[in-house]
Amino acid sequence: MLYAAKSHIGLVRRMNQDGYIIVPDLVAGELFLVADGMGGPSAGDVASQLAVEHVSSYIKEHDDAENDPSDVLLAAIHHANEAIYEKAMGNSSYHGMGTTIVCALADAQQIHFAHVGDSRAYLMTPDGDLRQVTRDHSLVAELVRRGQLTEDEAKVHPQRNIVTRSLGTEPRSMPDVNSVPWHPGDVILLCSDGLTNLVQDAELSQFLRRAQSSRDMADLGLVVDEMINLALERGGSDNVTALIAVHREERDEC
Repeated sequence: MLYAAKSHIGLVRRMNQDGYIIVPDLVAGELFLVADGMGGPSAGDVASQLAVEHVSSYIKEHDDAENDPSDVLLAAIHHANEAIYEKAMGNSSYHGMGTTIVCALADAQQIHFAHVGDSRAYLMTPDGDLRQVTRDHSLVAELVRRGQLTEDEAKVHPQRNIVTRSLGTEPRSMPDVNSVPWHPGDVILLCSDGLTNLVQDAELSQFLRRAQSSRDMADLGLVVDEMINLALERGGSDNVTALIAVHREERDEC
């Protein structure tokens, strides 16, 4: 499998509150995760890092062929939620902190997704079909689903950054979990809203088509760089994180 990821502070924020991790060579497959923290100058950074650390460590500790990957992902997110919530309750400067999270656990046949908030996962098939496999937990997304806003109106709505679910702000989390087939040639993108607020789905599709034909991880890394640079060229108003994984082996260079 090929994979590459990058996180950028953007051009406006004073701190990067995004986080990500890639954990390869698990019995269950490979873990990919992106988190976007919120809750003040330092608390958002704390929340996203706690999410990254606790989800990844839980999955490593429960990496067993007999465990259902979706169940492990769900339990890992609940574990992280508890850690973030307890940290916030124990320190007044962290009150109200939280984070979005989107993660994928991929084996040779299936990829299992779990998410809370508006960080997204996309899947592109070998024929170039791109679809968002997560549903944003946000105010504007809910209004779009109810038919009260159009997609174009949602993109400029003044409350477009309000999430309806987040990790660590309540004693219990409510993640969505789903599984899809994972075929050779498929590509996934996990990203924070710092990317999707400024780069359209049609443009993401073009980047992921290039990712499908990447020769190696270095080549794939250039695609990630260019994707993030496009968000920066359009103002870079938020932290920007993108992670791409392609379902095939890295090619040996002659």
